[in-house]
Amino acid sequence: MADPSPTSSGTTTPIKPSPASTAAPAPSPTSQPQPQLQAQTAADPEKKASASPAYTAFSPWRKRFILTVVTIAGCFGPLAGNIYLPALPVLENEFNASATAINVSVSVFMLTFAVGPLFWSSFADWKGRRPLYIISVAIYIVANVLLAVVPANYGALVFLRIVQAFGSAAVVSMGAGTVADVTEPKKRATAMSVFLIGPQLGPVLGPVLGGALTTASWRWIFGFLAISGFVLWLVIIFSLPETLRARVGNGKLYTESSVVFFPPRLSSPLAPESERGPAPPKPTLLGYWKLFSYPPIGIVTFNTAMLYSTYFAIAVQLPTELSDRYNWSTAGVGAGFLAVGVAMIVGSVIGGRVSDWRRARAVKASPDNHVDPENRLSDQIWGVLICAGGCLMYGWLVDKSIHPAAVLVATFLTGFGMNWVFVATTAFLTECVQQQAAGAFALGNMLRNPGAAIAALVIPSLVSKMGSGWCFTGLALLDLVLVGSAVIVLRLKSPGWRAARKARMAAMAASKQGGPK
Repeated sequence: MADPSPTSSGTTTPIKPSPASTAAPAPSPTSQPQPQLQAQTAADPEKKASASPAYTAFSPWRKRFILTVVTIAGCFGPLAGNIYLPALPVLENEFNASATAINVSVSVFMLTFAVGPLFWSSFADWKGRRPLYIISVAIYIVANVLLAVVPANYGALVFLRIVQAFGSAAVVSMGAGTVADVTEPKKRATAMSVFLIGPQLGPVLGPVLGGALTTASWRWIFGFLAISGFVLWLVIIFSLPETLRARVGNGKLYTESSVVFFPPRLSSPLAPESERGPAPPKPTLLGYWKLFSYPPIGIVTFNTAMLYSTYFAIAVQLPTELSDRYNWSTAGVGAGFLAVGVAMIVGSVIGGRVSDWRRARAVKASPDNHVDPENRLSDQIWGVLICAGGCLMYGWLVDKSIHPAAVLVATFLTGFGMNWVFVATTAFLTECVQQQAAGAFALGNMLRNPGAAIAALVIPSLVSKMGSGWCFTGLALLDLVLVGSAVIVLRLKSPGWRAARKARMAAMAASKQGGPK
């Protein structure tokens, strides 16, 4: 088509193209390799990120702030579950109830904390993280205030512990989703390892704080949780931005906003549709079943539950062994848990960095500079070996009454190996099902607490019948055979499962677009 050009008379006359103007431009040294560059960029997501908009528009310090807030928030649920334990004998007298009856308040917390994330995370992946952070922490605060002030009533205690667990259950799974929102895949395991420090500090700090607060009054346990939760709630309301990529994309709309939101809003403004990430499916029970029945998530859920049950079997048996076999005081028994607490933190941090380092090496070695999420699963093998080795050592060291320092080294290895696996698992889940990262994390950890509850019930009788050595040898072998086999199956089969799932989702999206308008 000819280009119009204005003439002096105000009309336009077509200018005929000359042969020179229609001829293809001569290839220049800079223009000739463009098709090759485009092909390489299309096949290389690591390089594509440099050509397309950044994965996240948040500045490094803002990402660190977000990670810090969600890490602290992730500590509150496990803290609420464990800070309560030193007060159990006091509560038996206060409520005039048996130990079994008071332990029910522990069991209902654990079960609610296991199931609650399934409710919260589905809506967090659909409607946004920020409003659910605000609502769930508010529920947690109200439950703690009521626990601190209502008259001693057993029914109220159990009910409010359920409410407390339901409110605190949201932040762990949503925190994992938030980390996935703001951290590119190549650095995700390291970021996840930092985030997981929060949930791991709860079991370490809880008994120490609970014992100190109980000396004043058992009600101060819940008063402390309410006050600290309120401070966190204010920080979230005024400073934590929305990160769900289906709503705000890479967070570009926050780059020019103030760090403090005033007046605060429950939900965030939407980014332009072209900048948003793909929308996840609407949360339904059927959708959750489809996500859980996706083989990698089901297998990872089993792995996580198995290893956590092994750790918890040691955790419930350790106080008895330290006090009865080694004559440790109550304070000494509490200090003995610091070894496994430190191990979980160290295992998380080191495991995350090693996982990211191995992924970076795999990217460089790959012809197209691309690696599948299954690359993370190779790291699980080392964690399983360390965890099983620690479990085996613990059983026989205790059985033969070897020095308690050696026993604590064994618990250190168990916690270290377990969290090494958890970090690799979490990074794999967030990369494998990116649109439903919070839901995948919730499902991946769904069976942990029920598995721990079962372990706590059966391990005393198993130890009395088999002895510590053979009992924990059996657990170590189960870890090696079942979890090790599951990791191998995931490594071999997961790429095919992921490709089939991607094809099904693409077909569903195409059928919706082609349906009646």
